[in-house]
Amino acid sequence: MRLRPIPRVSRGDFRPARLAGRPLVVLDNTPGWPAFTRWHEGYLRSVAGHREVAVRETNGPPRNIFQNLAEGGRVPFGDYLDWVVETARELEGIAGHSGVRDITRAVAGSGFDVSYYLDAKLGQLSRTLLADAPAPGWYRSAPVDTNLWLGVLGTSSGLHCDVTPNCNVQVIGRKHFILFPPSQSRRVYRIPRLTHCRFDPNDPDFDRFPLARRASGWQCTLSPGESLHIPVGWYHQVTVVSSWALNVNFFWRRPFPQGIATPPLWRFLLRRGWARARRRRGE
Repeated sequence: MRLRPIPRVSRGDFRPARLAGRPLVVLDNTPGWPAFTRWHEGYLRSVAGHREVAVRETNGPPRNIFQNLAEGGRVPFGDYLDWVVETARELEGIAGHSGVRDITRAVAGSGFDVSYYLDAKLGQLSRTLLADAPAPGWYRSAPVDTNLWLGVLGTSSGLHCDVTPNCNVQVIGRKHFILFPPSQSRRVYRIPRLTHCRFDPNDPDFDRFPLARRASGWQCTLSPGESLHIPVGWYHQVTVVSSWALNVNFFWRRPFPQGIATPPLWRFLLRRGWARARRRRGE
């Protein structure tokens, strides 16, 4: 498995590609964001602590959490923030590990019975927080979704792709990203009919997934103030590599002809289109 560093560019040199494009780290994409000075624990609690949020839950450590979801539930945002801060203190010793594989293994052995992760619609959580994090003007239209992600060290999404272009902006802590282009679908073992994959690049098992030995991808670690552009259909695994981390994720409509230019997504997009058509007909 070969992973190259994702190129890093300034805001003035970045333009989202009309076709699929490639991932890029944009270094100065959010000048003057109030979030970078305001979003400390006390402010987050005062603005949104009382709001209920749906928390992802998994048994054991927070590894590949979307492939291992348990029931979850709704809790006040302030209660979830308490869990994050308290758990982060317990994991501070592990946060010194140098690589994402070492962090993944150390957190797996740290004795989690159950772990949690939060992705919330930022506007529903707080209009004040949404105003603190204005969307970058990458596209003519406004984002269709703006999500807030909040989790502790070692939390990972599992390798997956999105069918719309998106931007991750790191606000607190650091996150590590591994990405593979759509052409690598077979080598990362995408699950049929889904956008998630069976292969875990954080701790690769080449005996179970031999094609992954020849997978070729990209990687980066985002620090506060840095943004990552992820094109349509690119597989990515996102992992918290600081004691805790918070980032904002913008999603835009898929510009024509990006879906057509990404053959591995054709079947998935067709099934999604058929499902929408059936719902409109009331079937």
